Amino acid sequence: MHDLPALRRAAWTQRLLTCMDGLAGASSGLDASYLSEALASIASWDGCPHAQDVFRGEAFSYRRIPLTRRDAQAYEALLIAWPPGHATPIHDHGGLWGLVFVLDGALDEEAFAVSADDGLRLDYRGAMTAQPGDCLCVTDADYAHRCRNPSPTHPALSLHLYGGWLDGYRRFDEEAGRWTATAQQSVREHE
Repeated sequence: MHDLPALRRAAWTQRLLTCMDGLAGASSGLDASYLSEALASIASWDGCPHAQDVFRGEAFSYRRIPLTRRDAQAYEALLIAWPPGHATPIHDHGGLWGLVFVLDGALDEEAFAVSADDGLRLDYRGAMTAQPGDCLCVTDADYAHRCRNPSPTHPALSLHLYGGWLDGYRRFDEEAGRWTATAQQSVREHE
């Protein structure tokens, strides 16, 4: 017997990758604002995964699930599964643009502008809550953010697209009114 939900998720993933590959082939590169418009309805596509599909009765843990292969795509696409209440540290995206589509649940985002004038400084840009179908855009090299699943009981799921392979990024911490940046390596499932 076939697992119909798994087949539908596989078709959703294939539709995403076909769309991304087509958009990449139609221009000299992928444009984040054009992609955010082209994929605006992705959370409502047939077969879109949900957080419970990813966890399937397992204990909730933060997971980064690759959808692309380095030998096949010049961009990176991955699902991130968010346990209830999980938050990232403040971080950048290694100079890459990025799009975060909320597929299930919600994500709170706090955004910051990174400045190196007179020492490292992070200036608060604002906050928002993204719901299914919403897209968070990371298009500036000086952009950093922190994301959090605001639910104390339900997991969330998001799709992340990057204009290259996000192998490293900077984590920002504040201590005694001074900011520090620490280089980090990205970790993906099945590496």
